[in-house]
Parts: sequence; structure tokens; C-alpha cells
Amino acid sequence: MIQSYPDGAPINTCSSMMPFHGVNSRPCQSNYVIEANKYQYSSDDTIQIIVRGATSSNLFKGILLVAKDSSGQNILGSWSSTDSSVLVISCFGTSSTSITHASSTTKSQIQATWSSPSSVAQENVVIKSFAIVYQTSIPLVDTTTINSQVSGAPLNLKWTYLDGITTVVIVTNNLGTSQWLGIGLSLDDQMGDDHVFVCQRLNDDTIQLQRFINPGGYSSPTIATADSNYGGIFKVTRVALNNGMVYCEFTLSNFTTTTGRRRKRSISILSQNTQYRILTAVGQLDSSSSLVQHSSVTVQTKMMQLNQPGTIALINIEGSENDRKIFLRAHGIIMLFIWMLFVSTGIFIARYFKQSWPKIKLCDKPVWFAVHRLIMIFAAIMTLIAFAAILKYKHGTWISQNLSREFAHSISGVLVVGAAIIQPMMALFRCHPDHQHRFIFNYVHAMVGIGALIFSIAAIFLATLFTMFDFVMYKPWRILVAWASVEFAVLIGFEYLKISYSKNWLPFNVKIKIEPLKPYGRDNGTQTKLVDDPSSPQNILKERLKIFLLTLHILIVFGLSSMLAYGTWQAS
Repeated sequence: MIQSYPDGAPINTCSSMMPFHGVNSRPCQSNYVIEANKYQYSSDDTIQIIVRGATSSNLFKGILLVAKDSSGQNILGSWSSTDSSVLVISCFGTSSTSITHASSTTKSQIQATWSSPSSVAQENVVIKSFAIVYQTSIPLVDTTTINSQVSGAPLNLKWTYLDGITTVVIVTNNLGTSQWLGIGLSLDDQMGDDHVFVCQRLNDDTIQLQRFINPGGYSSPTIATADSNYGGIFKVTRVALNNGMVYCEFTLSNFTTTTGRRRKRSISILSQNTQYRILTAVGQLDSSSSLVQHSSVTVQTKMMQLNQPGTIALINIEGSENDRKIFLRAHGIIMLFIWMLFVSTGIFIARYFKQSWPKIKLCDKPVWFAVHRLIMIFAAIMTLIAFAAILKYKHGTWISQNLSREFAHSISGVLVVGAAIIQPMMALFRCHPDHQHRFIFNYVHAMVGIGALIFSIAAIFLATLFTMFDFVMYKPWRILVAWASVEFAVLIGFEYLKISYSKNWLPFNVKIKIEPLKPYGRDNGTQTKLVDDPSSPQNILKERLKIFLLTLHILIVFGLSSMLAYGTWQAS
């Protein structure tokens, strides 16, 4: 047990920042914090500094505080204080370059003012201290970082390692009210199966810091509780909001190596010996302060290892991930319009318009066939483009089977893509319409087409159940139900027109024109044939009603597809 110098630390400790009491220090976690009223400065600026205990029971007697550049070699700025318990001293022959205690009384906090130099440092300034706790010499080193406004970086991320404890500091001026900033530690450059630390600015400007687990895919992140044992004990050491600067600091300690039987996990345990990709994301908070899906993601090139110090300053935290997400959006939007609008329209034309426009040809082919072929070839090409887009987004990797909805969606999608390839191949090698086996192609072509449509709707329905939609749309599957209802109603309308016309029901009381057959040999006298007159009022009415139904189908389905496409764009 020893007593600290009652009138302050000697100036020969300015270099090492360590007391000389002739006893060994005991390693422990600092229970003392350094706060500033702002975390960016300009030339000839002043910053108010407070050193206090983390709790009311964390008291101290002695302190030595200096401001250095990030190299730790050069002392910067000058100090002043109106606090009677603070003494301003000179280090290395330069006046007012440090502060220490003026008496040995027990203190809960001290206050001082740091003045920046007239020339702004290009690097961060580190304010470093040690505290004498009660009577025992325990050097508790604590630091805070103040950023030069020269950098202009909206996010500064710094991590240090000491005695098995990793301290992570997040400072940002780019976090508005009801927003969150997440730092994810990932084994790859994609979201999913990550450890995420989220700094939140609530709607009342309260700062909150939490640890989450991102289980993968589009699942919502879950809070990592103290007993979840995902690696290391998470402890919030400081949160602050000063002049628009948000400050979040936490420690990770007590990492243990599990041996023997380990329970199955969906995410690997956080380790201080592993190198992680750093993912940064920004998003909104809803009215209940719950996380809304991020609006941007950035994948950092610099790796992070928790037992090695490092610093990252980001000029732009808007996402490089957004550049990749254009492929995800393209995949979803293309598939929606192709399979909800184009394919269904092509099927209706092939089934109900074969007798329409009999005297008009396109490329020497009936109108219905030319239009049907054009639509379906376009649909097949766009389906393959959409498939290539999602492969690009996923870097060619397949979705995990643990994500049941996403995996089922991918299987349904592959079947649809397979059908999109098979259909034109079958059509290319089909036999002549008059061939005796042509009916085989007709049936197989129809079954593959209808099957592909069914699997596409299943894939779209599964996609509407993804968690990503929960943030932007309420039950988007209802739009798909509305689409199915419209398609069923249009189908019933077409079938009614077809049956009522063939059965001669009102209003299709078709007049039958009887013409004598002109024999080329013997005259059989009274032979006649039935002729469907395309110019008859009944036939004209039927064709107009069919065109009306098709137009109604196109307009309504286009609107529903656009709604889902907009939701897809927002969700992704």
C-alpha cells in the first residue's frame, strides 16, 4: 500500500505515463472514462474534458493527463482548468502541456479544458491518462480520441488490445435521430452469420449500444444475450452524443476456448485470433426503436483481428454493397414482370386467340402464333438474365439449407429456369403440325409451360415471405393473392366466352350459313357445310370481349407487378 504524491505527478512521468512507486501493477479493466464535449476540432479550438468513474463507486485520488498524436510521441495543445483539484504542469519544458491532481483528496471526477494547436494535426489526437485508485498503485490507462476536422471522415473505428481485453471505439458524425450504425465482423464479404455491434441514436437522442447476431440470409438480427456464449463478454463502457458526434465504446473480454462436446451453432464463435471482414451498415429505427433494414452496406478491405490494434477512417459509409444490390433488385423485378405479366399473357393468347384475325399474317404466320412466340422467347431470355443477376449477386454460391424459405425459393427458381431453357428447345425441334405425333409435343409443351408458371408463382410467394419485406410492406403476399384472383376471374371469363359461343348461348345466337357443296364429280344434291362467319355481329362481339378481357388482364397485372417490384426495390 502506498500514497500518491499529494501535489501531483512528477514531470518525469510525462514520457512513460506510468507511476514509480516501487510496486508491481495489477492488470485489470479500467473503470474510468474520459469524455469530451466534442470529438472533432479545428485550429485554436477548445474542448472540455471530463475524467470520471464509470459508476459512482469508482473513485480515484491521482491522475496524469496529456494529449498526444496517434503515434504517442508528440504532445499537442495546452491545458487550463478552473477545477481546484486540478494542477496544470509542464512536460518536456513546454508549459501547460499536462494536468495532474492538486491534492490527495478522493475524487469522483475532474474537469479541464484542452486547447488545440494553431496548426491542425493531420492525425487523430489521443488523450491518455493513468489514475491512482485509493492507496494502491494500479496504472489504469484510458484514452479518448479526438479527430482533426481535416480528415472529414464521418466514421472513425478504432480497436485496441491490452491484457486479453479488446476495446472498440466507434465515433461518427453521420448518425441522425432514429438511426443506427452497425459494425459487422464477418468471415466473408457478405451479410449473414456475422457478429454485429450496433450504435443507435434513439428519437430522444439517447445513445444505445447493443450486440447482435445476424443469423444469415434475410433473417432479422437477434440480440446476443450474456448467456448466449457467442464468444467474449460484451460490455458497454461509454456512449455519448456531443454536438452531433455519436460516441460508442465497448470491450470484449474473457474469451474462452470450448473443448469437448459443442452444441450446434448457426454462427461461429467470435475469436480474438481470427481475421474478420468489417461490414458497416446504416439504417433507420422504427417508432418502437427496433432496427429497420439498412439502407447501405460497405465492405471494408482492411481486416480486423481483435488481439491486434487497428484504425479505420471512412469518408463514405454509403455502401459498396449497393453496387452489388442492383443485381438482386434486377433479379426480383425481372422475374416479377416476366412471370406475372408476360408469361400469363402469352398463355392466354395461345389458348383463346387462335381463331382471331384469320386473314392477317405476321412473318407468314398467324397473328396469335407470332405474338405468342415473341412473348415467350423474350420471357425465356429475360429469365436467364435474371438468373445470371442473382448468381452475380451471390458470387455463384448456393443458399444454405438452414434458411428454409430461401432454399425452397432457390429450388423453385431453378425449376423455372430449367423450363425456360427446355421450352424453346422443344419448339425448335417440334414436328410439323400435320405430323401424326404432333399431339405429343402439344401436350408436353403445354404441361411444361403450365408447370413453369406454377413453380414461378411458388417462388414469388416464398420471396414475399422473406424478412426483408417486413420493413417496407405489410404482408406483400396479399398482392400475389390478388394477382391469382384476377387471373382466375379472367380465365373464367375467357372460358365462358368460348363455351357460350360454341353452345349458341345468348348473346351469341350464331346464324348458320348453309352453302351447297360443289362436287367435282357426281352431284350428290343436298350436301351442305357449316361456315363460321368472321364478319357476323356475334363473332365480332366475341372478339371484342376477348380483347377487353386481355386488356383488363394486362392493366391490372401490370399494376400489381409494379407494386411488388417497388417493394422489392425498397426491401433490397
